Amino acid sequence: NKISRFGLSNVEHLVENAMEGYLHPGKLCQVLARQVQAAGVTILNGINVNGYSKVGENIHVHTNKPYELCATNLLICTNAFAGSLLPGIDIVQARGQVLLTNEIPGLKLKGTFHADEGFYYFRNHGNRVLLGGARNEDFDGETSGTMETTQNIQDALENFLKKYIIPSTPFKISDRWSGIMAMGREKLPIVKQIEPNVFCAVRMSGMGVALTPVTGEMVARLML
Repeated sequence: NKISRFGLSNVEHLVENAMEGYLHPGKLCQVLARQVQAAGVTILNGINVNGYSKVGENIHVHTNKPYELCATNLLICTNAFAGSLLPGIDIVQARGQVLLTNEIPGLKLKGTFHADEGFYYFRNHGNRVLLGGARNEDFDGETSGTMETTQNIQDALENFLKKYIIPSTPFKISDRWSGIMAMGREKLPIVKQIEPNVFCAVRMSGMGVALTPVTGEMVARLML
């Protein structure tokens, strides 16, 4: 059966979703950057946006640099970090921690998997295992906007790895990191006009890769 074929242990059932897929987010961002730059868009990195104000028909974007940016329309799509620009919006920051193993010869795991109500997510990355989650082990501690890893969550991930994914298989962890998701009272994204010429597309509930192609089209229709 597929449980043994994938090398899983202590697992009784698998439910397959034929529509499930995965991609390389780094390569996705590189391709998108090339496409928008080819269309004449300038990408500015390393700038903190502290707020914005409206002056006549223009919107002034305040940054940590000795200059401001000026626009006629403003789209806020900083997801979990939108709260500082949109006070009162229903966004709760939720940290997601991840680890990546070294290469494991003969790794059986192929595909993407979700476990424990979706609080664990894992997939193969070549002959490595990428595993993230365990936020349900410490909801209070992981309600955070600080991008760092913590011992208790990383230990929970490693224990999950040993018990369910690659039991009796020696491994080393090559990388650990975290990112910040945007949660709220509802799962639906917030795509709306905030005020004239100011829009937002935020709160992806940890599903941004899947949702943003649709939310991008939705907010574009609002703005055009």
